[in-house]
Amino acid sequence: MKKLAFAFFITLNTLNAGIVIAPDSLPVNIKQFIKDYFNAEIGLVEQDGYSYEIYLSDGSEIEFSLNGEFKEAENFRSLNYAILPLAIQNTIKNIYPNTAIIEIERKISYYKIKLNNQMKLYIDDNGTILRQKFDD
Repeated sequence: MKKLAFAFFITLNTLNAGIVIAPDSLPVNIKQFIKDYFNAEIGLVEQDGYSYEIYLSDGSEIEFSLNGEFKEAENFRSLNYAILPLAIQNTIKNIYPNTAIIEIERKISYYKIKLNNQMKLYIDDNGTILRQKFDD
């Protein structure tokens, strides 16, 4: 019984551990997303039991679900506004016109966005700010 439990634990751990895969093996929609929104080469791709973690040559880190849905991205210089729905882009540009987006995290019903002025925004798909706070 102990051996069975140990084998189960090892299997579970292995599924959660990231394995490095070739960039060519990424789904087409992920490769297209990177081509559309990032001016960088894919440096490293890790796949675990839940997602792809992609590291680009410009320092960007992107995460996608295994079915290719965008989950999050970060780059401490700037991310492309076009990753976001137009209503969210407009809200950020109107309220914080001289800022850059450095983190985007897509949730079920909203986006969590961090700007280079350390402001963290929680915005729904319609561009309505649900919450904002200074991230110190």
